[in-house]
Amino acid sequence: MTHSVVRIVVAGGNYAGLSALKQLYATLLATPSRQANVQITMVDRRDGFLHYIGMTRGITEPEFGSRLWVPYATVDWLRDPQITIKQDRVIEIQPEFVQLAGGGRLEFDYLVVALGQSRHGPIGVAANCKREFVGELAKSYEQLRAAKSVTVVGGGAVGIEMAADIKSDFPKKAVTLVHSRALPLPGPFKDEFRSSVVRILRDEIGVDLVLGQRVVAQNPASADMMNQGEHEPESVLATASNAALTLGNGHVLQSDWAVRCLGTFDKCSVVNLPSSTDEPVFGGNGIRVKDTMQIDDPKYPNIYACGDICNRDQVKLAGVAMHGAYIAATNIARSVLSASPTLEQSARFPPKILLLLGKSHFIMQLGDEIWEREKTQQYVSDDMSLRGC
Repeated sequence: MTHSVVRIVVAGGNYAGLSALKQLYATLLATPSRQANVQITMVDRRDGFLHYIGMTRGITEPEFGSRLWVPYATVDWLRDPQITIKQDRVIEIQPEFVQLAGGGRLEFDYLVVALGQSRHGPIGVAANCKREFVGELAKSYEQLRAAKSVTVVGGGAVGIEMAADIKSDFPKKAVTLVHSRALPLPGPFKDEFRSSVVRILRDEIGVDLVLGQRVVAQNPASADMMNQGEHEPESVLATASNAALTLGNGHVLQSDWAVRCLGTFDKCSVVNLPSSTDEPVFGGNGIRVKDTMQIDDPKYPNIYACGDICNRDQVKLAGVAMHGAYIAATNIARSVLSASPTLEQSARFPPKILLLLGKSHFIMQLGDEIWEREKTQQYVSDDMSLRGC
């Protein structure tokens, strides 16, 4: 390096990005000696952290939803003079710099890529500040509140929790969950777990389930069905009012409000890092990383990736993102402080998922174990673990 200040850039400021920044602060800046001559920049298009875990309940309970956005300006340790928070959108990652939508670029000595994945609205959030976010929640809530019947399309974790929160908060509404497979929740989970989810939704909460049927047509179509990639997914709503949904068997569901929860979109187009191996840097499940969270390419030992954008785990979870960020930041700090660092290795976690089905029902699979309400209760809090972030 020809410059004296070590430049660290964190691209993305949510679960992974903010966790990486916090660990960098703790190890490089919050020590009594302040031995590291570093400048750390975190860049995100938003002006705050968004607790996505609570999004479905944020739509059904806007007052609760307003608490999900925590402006960076209210976080004391982010005011450190060696930390810069830049509000801008990352449009390209090159080997030596990050290109921003506003026209600037951030050159780096170390980079943490923590850009996550994208979703269509209203689960995906287009807002850049809390005021806009609260406004988005209010619009979705009013559409939901006015509906007597609601159909949720997609039986992944988000669709399941969306249906459960709606029926729990609006018990008089007719709520239907449609999923294309015989059991909900794709992924490395046991059918016993999936069947328990079906039982809770149907028998205890009162959600109507249509399983093994795909929605083949919807009239009117929601905006996400017409988006061909010209707009960011978060800015495109996957909802429709007074919708007729035609199933594969020809049956038509009439719904006052329909919301499609059909998965995520990667950000491979942003990552412009030519591979020096036979494998691309961005694989089928995200950026390929080593156990150290470095990109799995010898050309980029100073670039780390963590959270949903990396291929570390099949099940994308906030806790896993935060753990990966801790490892990445720890290794960057060791590299800054030592010419021959010993790098930390991240742990491999068994398949895990905790489903919050309204306020009174929850179930978790951890490895091969299935934990129902009584055992899972210890991991559930009124703020949906916001304080733990």
